[in-house]
Amino acid sequence: MLLSALSHPVSNLKNCGPKRAALLKKLGIFTVKDLLLFFPRAYSDRTALVSLREAAQNGSGTVRVKVIDHRLIGNRYKKFLKVIVQDTVGTFGALLCFHRNFLKNKLKQGDSFFITGKFSKNYNEIQSSSFEIEPIGENEEFTGKIMPVYPLTEGLNQNILRRLLQDTIKDYIPRLEEELPEWCIKHYRLYGGAKAIQAIHFPLSSNDYLEARRRLIFEEFFFQKLFLIDRKNQSRQTKNKRPEIAHNYQKAVIEHLPFSLMDYQKAALEELRKNMFSENVFSILLQGDVGSGKTLVALLAMLDAVECGYQAVLLVPTEVLATQHYRTIRNYTRDLWLDTALLTGNMSKKERDNILSGLKSGEIKIAVGTHALFSADVEYRNLGFAVIDEQHRFGVEQRYQLLSKGTGVDLLLMTATPIPQSLAQSLYGDLDLVTMRGKITGRLPVRTWVVEDNQERITSMHAWIKKTLAEDDGRAIFVYPLIEDTGKSDVKNLQDESEKLAGIYKDEGCISIHSGTPAPEKDQIIQDFRSGKIKVLAATTVVEVGLDVPDANIIVVENADHFGLSTLHQLRGRVGRNSKQGYMILIPGERVTEQGMQRLGILRNEHDGFRIAEQDLQMRGPGDFIGNRQSGMFNIRLADIKHDMQLLLDSGKAAEHLAKEDPAMEQTQHIITRESFHLRIKNYIDNITT
Repeated sequence: MLLSALSHPVSNLKNCGPKRAALLKKLGIFTVKDLLLFFPRAYSDRTALVSLREAAQNGSGTVRVKVIDHRLIGNRYKKFLKVIVQDTVGTFGALLCFHRNFLKNKLKQGDSFFITGKFSKNYNEIQSSSFEIEPIGENEEFTGKIMPVYPLTEGLNQNILRRLLQDTIKDYIPRLEEELPEWCIKHYRLYGGAKAIQAIHFPLSSNDYLEARRRLIFEEFFFQKLFLIDRKNQSRQTKNKRPEIAHNYQKAVIEHLPFSLMDYQKAALEELRKNMFSENVFSILLQGDVGSGKTLVALLAMLDAVECGYQAVLLVPTEVLATQHYRTIRNYTRDLWLDTALLTGNMSKKERDNILSGLKSGEIKIAVGTHALFSADVEYRNLGFAVIDEQHRFGVEQRYQLLSKGTGVDLLLMTATPIPQSLAQSLYGDLDLVTMRGKITGRLPVRTWVVEDNQERITSMHAWIKKTLAEDDGRAIFVYPLIEDTGKSDVKNLQDESEKLAGIYKDEGCISIHSGTPAPEKDQIIQDFRSGKIKVLAATTVVEVGLDVPDANIIVVENADHFGLSTLHQLRGRVGRNSKQGYMILIPGERVTEQGMQRLGILRNEHDGFRIAEQDLQMRGPGDFIGNRQSGMFNIRLADIKHDMQLLLDSGKAAEHLAKEDPAMEQTQHIITRESFHLRIKNYIDNITT
């Protein structure tokens, strides 16, 4: 029996009736497979209880404590619960229950609990604000063991899930078939699949857990790599010979450019042309630093597709970016008399119907838009070329939904977040890689400063900004991590800070913009900012991509340590887009860590996006590169590429070995692996089509 085939509903399990099954559905658990793959988010180690002092020294641990007292701390509007506890050796500590004042009713004075969490010594006392609690009287059967701690929903507790998992593992695990080849398990010294599932839920030791996790991560990456290899093979086998053309559209645009193409742009364009006019459909990832001119290269390739008789589309993640690209394309192609269109979700029915009609008839040759480009009601007459900008903002399934709108569609993915080579090969093995290294001539490197958040420095900063805006007829952008105060963080928010900025920059004009700003209002705000009617823009990272205002020369990022290096580098690319000097000011938060300051120092001293990407990967992991689970073809659940890079590489080698030695997986030793692979693909397709 394959784990992927365990589609029986959880309501069929013993001790799991309809009511409990309904609660499990809230956690995304519908089937036996879902339950077995519902991995713990933490563990309570009852085999090695520690004192509060030891937990603080180690940074974490499980402590047996007794509740001594309750206190409410803070001002009259934002009070939080502080619970004083004492461990078995008499040491006192404090549980800081931010936004969890309801725990007063659960943590009753005199009662004893197991506390599992992160501990530290602050203000001369041992504290924890991130912890799990379990009454000791309810856990006798789990005393002295390493116990899983699961995400919960109201109506379920840890012990209900633990007993349900114990029963399910007992009934199903002995019948599971091994899905990895035997040679793979032996060579890489991996746990068997059944053993790994059991150990990830109920490990006998820390090493048992680590080996279980290692096996399951290897398996996730292995089948993902097999899929990428299969995709690439299919792409290479898909024939789609383009007719020979004179490239007149390209030539016409290039001749009217007010500048010459850079050598690296010419090289990238030649590589795209070579692939487009081969006999096979291509899938290419075009990566280049901020300001390297990828959009123009993509447009020139799109024009070749149009000259061949096909339609071309450009998919982007935001309406701001869609509008920007649409205007740019219209400007470049104004002498070609090509029908182009902008398609987004915020259009009138009449506008939308007209565009849909033009796409279906083939009258519209180039379409720029957001997710609306692959909506169910959109039909193309002859879609032959698709470009996806800021591709890490889109999931794999969205990529395929767009490609399904045509037959034999060439695909060009673009990113201004350069992806380290090692990561690109593992995560995008179905794509060929084309890299543009360089910047447009005439642009100066943006000067980057880190400014301490104190009144004197901030006052001086605002005075300098006002002076610089006046001298250079410039524009300034202020970026904040949050739209409004959530009550859960001490970081600055756009709503509060934009009001302060409006007072400071009343002569220059200041307005705010964020993801929730209505589209027509966004367009007007950006137009006013571009024209100089408004010289100061307060925003969230909605301006990270798509804001192309040549006169913008200053960008200030508040709580800059909350952003990844690649995001900050993208934001830096919003200024200095003409021949004038651009400036970036990074203001760290009050609680910035040493590592946070180190990251900001990297950005201050480094301007090459490729080197920044490598350092960002080492420090923060792959989040900024992967985006919406680009690696999630088979739902990566456990892997953290920052720490599991070697497993990613090893599993990739194993998959490549299998694909080379037995491409169809016909050998007896590979039959179950083949069945598992096909079943995973089927499950995936079913998920994205329902």
